[in-house]
Amino acid sequence: MRFRKRAKLFPGVYLNFSKSGISTTIGVPGASVNFNKQGTFLNTGIPGTGLYDRTRIGGRKKSNSKIPSHISSTPPEQYDYQETIEIKSNEPEGITTEGLHDLKKTLLECYQERKELTAEIKKAERKVSTASILLVLSYFFIFGFFIKWFKENKRQHREDLNELKEQLKNFKINIDINLPKEIKIRYNQLIEDYKTLLSCERIWDITSRETVNQKITRSAAANSVNRRPVKFGFNNIEIIQSSFDTLHLENANGGDLYLYPAFMAIVDDRKNLGLIEIEELEFYFHSQRFIEEEKVPGDASIIEYTWAKVNKNGTPDKRFKANYQIPVCKYGSIKLSSSTGLNEAYLMSSFEKAEEFANAMEAYQ
Repeated sequence: MRFRKRAKLFPGVYLNFSKSGISTTIGVPGASVNFNKQGTFLNTGIPGTGLYDRTRIGGRKKSNSKIPSHISSTPPEQYDYQETIEIKSNEPEGITTEGLHDLKKTLLECYQERKELTAEIKKAERKVSTASILLVLSYFFIFGFFIKWFKENKRQHREDLNELKEQLKNFKINIDINLPKEIKIRYNQLIEDYKTLLSCERIWDITSRETVNQKITRSAAANSVNRRPVKFGFNNIEIIQSSFDTLHLENANGGDLYLYPAFMAIVDDRKNLGLIEIEELEFYFHSQRFIEEEKVPGDASIIEYTWAKVNKNGTPDKRFKANYQIPVCKYGSIKLSSSTGLNEAYLMSSFEKAEEFANAMEAYQ
């Protein structure tokens, strides 16, 4: 992306703004002088013909030193560079699919009501604290009838607080879906295979992927990933009540995922919400060869070994004295995405357990 802007100060004199800085141009098209941090240049040419010449007439000279060894002298488009790709969903509020906007609106209204109710609870708690203090003080300064009044005052505030807490506890939207028998059986099977998946020794959230310059690093991996351990389980969004078990997938770099029978929800810490219909959810599964430089999980399969520094043919690079073997594991990889901006990837230590869950998910969808 390029940025360039030109501002006219007065006839024949312009300021040029660009990413490299500010320069000044004096003259007219075909004959002008440009001053910038690289020096002074004379620009001549015939407008409209494409004939153009630029000559340095003053300022800093170019260095004759050689290009440093760590910088490539090839054209920019041929650089062998490292690229980092972040694996992260869009902001939840922009992810919702077309058919779920009304449900999203209702859920957001529920969040707002709960927020206001929570504020009322905090006020009620302060009133109870104040009433308790006044009651204690009354024993020192007031006798008889007034002590009874302070006791009653505290009791009333306590009842109000308990009533507000009960309202908050029950302030949920009941979402129950009448699934056809066959689909319900498949959903129950999905739940059972998900329970098996939960027994994986390790589950990681893949947050980004980087290309690896194998020629420089001598690594056997063409890509490296940044991963963070996460937990899967069962849990509902706090404003939803459902008779169905809800799959809860922790997300290391964004809102957590909740899978209901008809949709997937993503909710972040600020209660921003996105909803994706099951039909719109894109679910991918594949086996992942992973060079494991950390402790190998007990349920992982080691399929071969490689070396920290390798030649193109896979043999150890003997130029490195401290070269060592590294196990290559077979993991299960799951990717969840949608056309609206969902983009999450997970890695499971047990390929077999992940595969069973993936098959059940495919059958249910």
